[in-house]
Amino acid sequence: MNLEFFSIVIFIGLISGITSQSLSTKRPSGKTGKAAKTTPFPSTSALYRLNNQNGVTCTLVESDALLTIHYFDKAGQKKDVNMYLPDQVDIKGNCGEDESSLIVTHEGFTMTLWFAKTPGRERWYLRNSEVTYSTSNPKFENIYRPGIDVRLVSAENSYYFATPAGRSFLCANDTVVNLSGDEDDRTGHTAELSLRKVHVQAFMFKKKNAWGPDFICSATGTYRDEAAPLYTGLTLAFAGVGTIAGYGVYRYMKIKKFQYGTMA
Repeated sequence: MNLEFFSIVIFIGLISGITSQSLSTKRPSGKTGKAAKTTPFPSTSALYRLNNQNGVTCTLVESDALLTIHYFDKAGQKKDVNMYLPDQVDIKGNCGEDESSLIVTHEGFTMTLWFAKTPGRERWYLRNSEVTYSTSNPKFENIYRPGIDVRLVSAENSYYFATPAGRSFLCANDTVVNLSGDEDDRTGHTAELSLRKVHVQAFMFKKKNAWGPDFICSATGTYRDEAAPLYTGLTLAFAGVGTIAGYGVYRYMKIKKFQYGTMA
C-alpha cells in the first residue's frame, strides 16, 4: 500500500461526486430560457392558472382530474358522486413566496391546493388538499343528513409532487390524494382526488407565464436526491485524505524513530 494507491482513491471519490452531481437535477439559475418541449395532453385535461396582482402567473395546474366522494343515503347504502373538474371554474388563491394556494370552485364544490417550499427552498411540493361542500347539493341523491357543511382534507404534510425550484412537475401516472373528514365531521364522508396526466408548477413568478423545464416523475413517484452523489464523493475524498495523512504521520514517526536509534 503506497501513496499512489491513496491518490487514486481521492481521484475516484472526487470524480464520482462531481459526475453524479452533473447528472442529477440541478437548481436552475436566474436566467430565463425556453420551456422544455412537452407532449400535449388530451382535451379532457383542464388548465388552471393563478396570476398575482401584477398579472404574472404564480401557479399552473393541468390535469384530467376526477373527484370521487363516498357518502351514505337514508337507507344506509354507500353511494358515490363522481365529478370531472372542467375548464370553466372560478379560480382564486394566494401567491406567496414560500407558501401559496389555488382555490377552484365549481357547482358548489370547492377544492383547495396548498403548496410550500422545502426549508432550503430547493424544492416546492403540494403540502395539503381540501374539498368543501354542502350535503344539500343536488348531486347527493337521497343523502342521509342533508344541510351539513362538509370539509374533507388530506393527511397533514402529504408531500406530493416534490420538484426542484423553477421546474414543473410532469407525470403520466395517476396520483391519488385521499381525503377524509376532520375532527368535527358528522357525516363519515371520504373522497379521492385522482390527478391523472398531471402537469403542475407553483412559485413561478415568470413574466413569460410559461411552464418551466419538466421534472418527470418516476414509476414509483419518488425523486433522486441531488445532494447524495456529491456527499458520497466528498466522503470518499475525505476518507482518502485522512488515510494519507495518517500514513504520512506514521512514516514520519517511523523515520524519526530510526534516526534517533542510529544516533545511540
